[in-house]
Amino acid sequence: MSVGEIKVALRAAIEAARQGLEVFDRASAEAKAATAAAEAILHDSRDEDVRAIHQALAAASAEVEPTRRRFVNTAEHTTRYLKQLG
Repeated sequence: MSVGEIKVALRAAIEAARQGLEVFDRASAEAKAATAAAEAILHDSRDEDVRAIHQALAAASAEVEPTRRRFVNTAEHTTRYLKQLG
């Protein structure tokens, strides 16, 4: 593989990370809205299944920002590597 081919692949990886972040952000926003609606409906429930759902939603919510950082870091690190190649 030539340096030129590597650069093309790196540019494609950067674009994929950026697009992935956009898709993730849209999905995250939709999930946040759906979660808010579910919590409004189920907030007073003492049902064990509802409690388990609340815990699962909280765990998923805690992963949003770390996942966003992975997309951003991937694009940033790949961009730096691309610049080092010249």
